[in-house]
Amino acid sequence: MKEILILSGKGGTGKTSFAASFIYFAGRCIACDYDVDASNLPILLKPRSSKGQEFSGGERAVINREACIECGLCEDLCRFDAIREYSVNQLLCEGCAFCYHVCPVNAVTMEERPSGKWFEGTACTGSRDIPVFFAELRPGEENSGKLVAQVKSAARDRADKENFPLIISDGPPGIGCPVISALVGIDLAVIVAEPSVSGFHDIQRLNDLLELRGVKSILVINKCDLNPDVAEDMEKWAAMKGIPCAGKVAFSTALAGAVAEGEIPVTRSEVYPLIFPVWQKILEKLKDEK
Repeated sequence: MKEILILSGKGGTGKTSFAASFIYFAGRCIACDYDVDASNLPILLKPRSSKGQEFSGGERAVINREACIECGLCEDLCRFDAIREYSVNQLLCEGCAFCYHVCPVNAVTMEERPSGKWFEGTACTGSRDIPVFFAELRPGEENSGKLVAQVKSAARDRADKENFPLIISDGPPGIGCPVISALVGIDLAVIVAEPSVSGFHDIQRLNDLLELRGVKSILVINKCDLNPDVAEDMEKWAAMKGIPCAGKVAFSTALAGAVAEGEIPVTRSEVYPLIFPVWQKILEKLKDEK
């Protein structure tokens, strides 16, 4: 089993559009969305019969008022000002457990904090059904890297049990903890870039992370005709870094229209020939990474 992870270094490059298209081309595979803060892949794949599982990224303090002797020690020592009148404000509590350790009568307990959910569903891509794994982190919650790890673990368990040859994952934007978690165990990172000054800077930062983690990558330049000079500079930079270019894709109103209507882009005849050659190059690169 191999895993391809689509990354961008920033949002808005077309990463999810390419991920959904690659999933459509792949045949028998498992689809994952690791962007747990804003999961968009399900909008295009439309998974059905999704089963949700609760996720807890941390703990919160709870005071048992019957056991509490109202000594005030926990309130005095809480550095987050989360305790008032012997009650814990769950929005302010950081789950550090200091109050739990200092309470002289063990009136404070630590309970799991519901942080979100991860889902397993089934989507139809063309004539086949495929498993889809994704998640939703609650607004303001942290530990999204842990939730990414949970989604990855569930997908890999399914792949191992049912002998799926490939996992295709839509990664989070940026280079933070969720991306680092998503990189675990992957075979190839597909960098989807847009030809802008900020886009170029962001894929350079992303490549620094990939090199640090020892992850092989391949570049796709999307909307290349919007700034041909930067697109050319990106391609030269990639060649200098030893990163192959799977292709340059021109801006397409048909692709944008498909996404706006919640469709997998390559289901439109105008988009299919734009992305299929890119997918073939990615498969060739994946075969080389044994």
